[in-house]
Amino acid sequence: MIRYSSLQLEDISTCVKIIAADPVLGPRYGSTLSHLESAWRPLLHSDGFFSMVSKESTPGGSKTLGVHVTCFITDEFATAIATPPFKWLGQELVNRALHGPYPILTDAQVRTANSADGLNLMVWPTSFIPEFETNAEYWQASQAAFFEVFRGFRIKRMQTQAPRPMLLGIAVNSGAWYLMGEDPKHSQDLGKAESVVLQPHLIEVTRAMASQQPGTWVHQFFAYRKPEIGFSRSEQRLLSAALEGGTDEELAQRLGISLSAVKKRWASVYLRINARKPSHLKFERNENPQGDRGREKKHKLLAYLREHPEELRPYSMKLLHRAAP
Repeated sequence: MIRYSSLQLEDISTCVKIIAADPVLGPRYGSTLSHLESAWRPLLHSDGFFSMVSKESTPGGSKTLGVHVTCFITDEFATAIATPPFKWLGQELVNRALHGPYPILTDAQVRTANSADGLNLMVWPTSFIPEFETNAEYWQASQAAFFEVFRGFRIKRMQTQAPRPMLLGIAVNSGAWYLMGEDPKHSQDLGKAESVVLQPHLIEVTRAMASQQPGTWVHQFFAYRKPEIGFSRSEQRLLSAALEGGTDEELAQRLGISLSAVKKRWASVYLRINARKPSHLKFERNENPQGDRGREKKHKLLAYLREHPEELRPYSMKLLHRAAP
């Protein structure tokens, strides 16, 4: 069974070794590979950096299959990497993360961009153990997990690079385009896939491109609705953890806070819904959250959030009111 979980400090070394062993990506990183761990460590758990490790359960524990890393980048960096001469993205990201100009958005910048024109999403080139490189079921599951992580964000541009023709094919068949050469033009011609991946290039799709491709994966990925409730970040963290399941005691342990703090956050959540959108869930202010009706309403709230992930993303209600529809 394959499962996905957030990258932790203890996972980084194993994941870097998998990239180093990759006959394509290893050489592309070159000397920067020895600094990849230093580039990732300070970014863990920030709003501008997302990382998932895929592991397979084994009789002796679990086996790391690979890592998926993405980040929100500045407009300047998104424009620079789409301008010739193209560079190997992994190497460029490490160099910029260590020496600047820093390409990855801070928590405050993510909140601002997600409340205004939108975010540039960069898929950081990473690797997987060889036997899963061509596993269709694995890639389908990875794409579904990727979609779930970024549902609800206001994405305006997504960019990456492919180490192999198969991955370029997956991207193009999902609705993306690629750029290459000194006078680049967006193309979806997979007849050139073998030559495209041998040189620095860029795969990208913008909101405008996605809007012209109804029915494709990227069209769904760029879909966006404005949040309406305005949860605080502490409330969002509680609700995100609750979506994974668990009692209040387990949520307290997972979030590193007291049980009393968890109960106060739940009370704050219900008060906020009553104040902002009472018609959505019809919570009663003094209702016992541990009673049957309280549990029923908590279940209803979590079901609502699964359908409205935008409520759990970083944003500013004040900026959203100013932003264009």
